[in-house]
Amino acid sequence: WFATLKSSDDFGCSYETWLVMRGILLMIYGTCMYLLWRAALMDPGVIPRNPPDAKPSLPPGCEDAPDLKICHTCNLVRPARSKHCGSCNNCVELFDHHCPWLGTCVAKRNYAYFALFLNCEVLLIVYVVSITAFRLVLAFKASDLPATAFEIEEIQSTPWPLGAAAVAAGLAFPVVSLLCFHLRLAAISQTTNESVRGVYRHAINTNDKGCRRNCMNSIYATLREATPPSRLE
Repeated sequence: WFATLKSSDDFGCSYETWLVMRGILLMIYGTCMYLLWRAALMDPGVIPRNPPDAKPSLPPGCEDAPDLKICHTCNLVRPARSKHCGSCNNCVELFDHHCPWLGTCVAKRNYAYFALFLNCEVLLIVYVVSITAFRLVLAFKASDLPATAFEIEEIQSTPWPLGAAAVAAGLAFPVVSLLCFHLRLAAISQTTNESVRGVYRHAINTNDKGCRRNCMNSIYATLREATPPSRLE
């Protein structure tokens, strides 16, 4: 709320414009929080362990392949592109990475919410910086002060909007960089785990269908496909 101030008079615009801007800000922020908590609290794709005395087996519904590995901790055959997460101490299906900020893995079931959260967070950063710049333009036009004196007065009289914009601008580089990294992964059809480990550096990625098709499949999976059922239920 600091970015839009307390009233339309403080912002320097009509009440209707101020109300719309605050409404949009609330909608974007609320969506960010929903996606964040949705990604953090749902099962990312944990594969249930087999009993210690049972023979390691592939989880139901997973395709067999000659190069699948056995996880001795979970006593199961790990499906392709899965990994045992040392932080969660579980095998996770279609593992991307363990996110310390979410406190959970980002994998098959919650990756779509994580990707949408990154996009929404970038939108929030752009919006906060934009409306702060818009407010400064309106205030400068209404003021008779020279630019230097105007800047000093703004810092002294209304520091909170400038502070909010500064925080947003400071977060822009890491958040946008992370979003661009995941957009690249979507274009080449890899997970973070596969990219960091260089799994396909000397091997053919059979999941790669070309940049255009990879992007379309990623968009469809994120926006249209239903969340896969949890194996824990």
